[in-house]
Amino acid sequence: MAAPLETWTSYAQLLARLSPSISHILFASADGASCWSSDPANASRSRTALSLLLDSRSRPSEIDGLVEAGDGGESRYGFRIRGALGELLGLVVVSLPETEARLDLRAVHLAIKPALDCLQSELAARAAAQAATHGLESLGQIPALANDQLAGVVAAILLPDRNLTICRKRSGQPAGIESEVLAQMHRHLMTRAQLHGRTLVANRFALDGINAAMPYKALSTPIRDETRVIGALAVFRADTDGDFQLRDAEALELLARKAAEIIRSSFDPATGLLTAAAFESQTAAQFAAQGSGVSPHGLLYVDIDQLNVVNENHGMHVGDEVIRAVANLMSRRVREGSLLARLGGDRFCMLVPGCGIEPAARIAEELRSAAIPLSAARGDKPLLVSLSIGVARLGDRDRCLADAMAGAELACRTAKERGRNRVEVFYGIERNSAANRSTPSLAAQAGAALATESFELLAQPILPLSSAPADPRFEILLRMRAADGTRLGFEKLAGAAASQDLARSIDRWVTEQAIERLAACRHLLRQHPAKFSLNLSAASLADGEFWRMLEDLVRKSRIEPGTLGFEFPEEAASAHLRTIAPFMCRLREQGVSFALDNFGRGLGSLAHLNSLPVSCIKIDGSFSRDLLDNPKSQSMVLAIAKLASVFGLDTVAGHVETDAIRARAAQLGVDFGQGFFIGKPLALDDVIHDLPLYACFATSTGLFDPSVGKTAAFGG
Repeated sequence: MAAPLETWTSYAQLLARLSPSISHILFASADGASCWSSDPANASRSRTALSLLLDSRSRPSEIDGLVEAGDGGESRYGFRIRGALGELLGLVVVSLPETEARLDLRAVHLAIKPALDCLQSELAARAAAQAATHGLESLGQIPALANDQLAGVVAAILLPDRNLTICRKRSGQPAGIESEVLAQMHRHLMTRAQLHGRTLVANRFALDGINAAMPYKALSTPIRDETRVIGALAVFRADTDGDFQLRDAEALELLARKAAEIIRSSFDPATGLLTAAAFESQTAAQFAAQGSGVSPHGLLYVDIDQLNVVNENHGMHVGDEVIRAVANLMSRRVREGSLLARLGGDRFCMLVPGCGIEPAARIAEELRSAAIPLSAARGDKPLLVSLSIGVARLGDRDRCLADAMAGAELACRTAKERGRNRVEVFYGIERNSAANRSTPSLAAQAGAALATESFELLAQPILPLSSAPADPRFEILLRMRAADGTRLGFEKLAGAAASQDLARSIDRWVTEQAIERLAACRHLLRQHPAKFSLNLSAASLADGEFWRMLEDLVRKSRIEPGTLGFEFPEEAASAHLRTIAPFMCRLREQGVSFALDNFGRGLGSLAHLNSLPVSCIKIDGSFSRDLLDNPKSQSMVLAIAKLASVFGLDTVAGHVETDAIRARAAQLGVDFGQGFFIGKPLALDDVIHDLPLYACFATSTGLFDPSVGKTAAFGG
């Protein structure tokens, strides 16, 4: 339960806000060691409650906690913080006066549940980050541990969706016994695990359709992610060995939960591919196992072309479908022994062992060709799918994955700049630099667009999810017309702006243009108030000169207070708290508001709420996108909405792509929504012109009634 001191301080402050009667707070690790106490001198008074919390027999059926009558007229309320699989992450004990608390565990739990839910998410994220660096190595040890603990001859982890089987035999067993056992039984065990979802003890059984008894005894238990069975952990004994007992089943279930925890930190949940950290770890493990003198490896860096166009034309949910389709395509075509990972967003990589650069380029070309049939028509607009792939060599002598990855990424970027849907090979800095001199880089194109002021400003509506009247809001988005006529979004431009000077210059241009246009229509904004927010890059956040320029622009514009706002990613803010907080406070006095974007993704989210004068939280889109099916996302959104209410902040759910997501977010208490269903980005000037129409819809109780034609009005 290791976390910075400010994390515990922030959660203690929140608990005090949620329940002002609390007199003492203690945070402890999963083994009962104290991490933080609001009164260290009196922390010993909570030791009995901690001891009871560590005793699994004291766990109640509904609320994972307990109440203990204490001394001094107080009662201690203890709560366990658990991971998704039930593993203990930490303990929380709060003390309240008996006269007010009335020993009602349910009431105390209900009052502080938002803080407990957010703490659970943060501790789980920290545990996953720590496990990711050596996750798959530990996963390979679990079957061996199952053999040792349960006297098995063979044990195996079966993960069909991830095309992964890990099998271990006990020392002294004949060669080939693993293949013999799994060939006869793996389909049977996976079918049982998926159909019944519970542990199978088979001391005597025959396979379906086979009358002869099997020469093995089997014990198998499902491996689950948050919502479904993804595999099985099984251990086998010879039919002459002793029977499996109930205690054996309980031990195997504990190992299965550990396996699921490792899988969760090592595999991307959306695609089932390795995470970037697990890919790096496994590459290093392969090199260590092979020793020296082996053939070089081929490295492929794969990027889905223009996924932002897919998202804008069809919605983020269709973009997610494309990502999964490409991942499935790569999984089906991967060679034996290769490693495949999702690096994040629309980017993937593949390591092909023992493969020269030319054969790797042929594999990349086959993959590129195979992706073209994924294109299709969606409604009245085409859905175009293509891949740009960069190929590099990871040699035996220079086993630096970071260098090879940088080369493959550079080749991939060259493929995009030369028209996309192609394969480029990285042969070395000098050769590739000479080949690229005739092709302007994306950063050069962004610089040219800035010089000629050929960027475009769009605005996407952010509208209330409930029937309560509210002023409409908009996020101002930046687009650049690329050389081939396509639009590039803010994320691509930020990636192109490797120079921090270019990133700050782009932010300055957007800010100046937006304020100028809003100031020009201040009279319209007085009649139809609306809020427009702009994105800030990490480079601008850290630049005091940029903030001073911004203060001067706002002061001279005489823009209506409440009209202008800025948003920036939560993770970017964490690195610059001391720099930005004073500027934000002064700008807030001038009527400028601020929002934390991607809230809930990073660690220490609560600390940012206490440290920065923000008025709005934009909930990370990953929670919205699976809000209908993922109980964990639902719980997190509900907790964030309640926390925001305590802090007096508005909440915005991003990626609201369907009416079902809109309705669920509203039910969970989110104030505003943004996404494909709410409305597409439109030209900023057109949005300003149509402010009376947006104001009408934002204050209408029939906002989401299809009969009012909202979709047509807002371009959705």
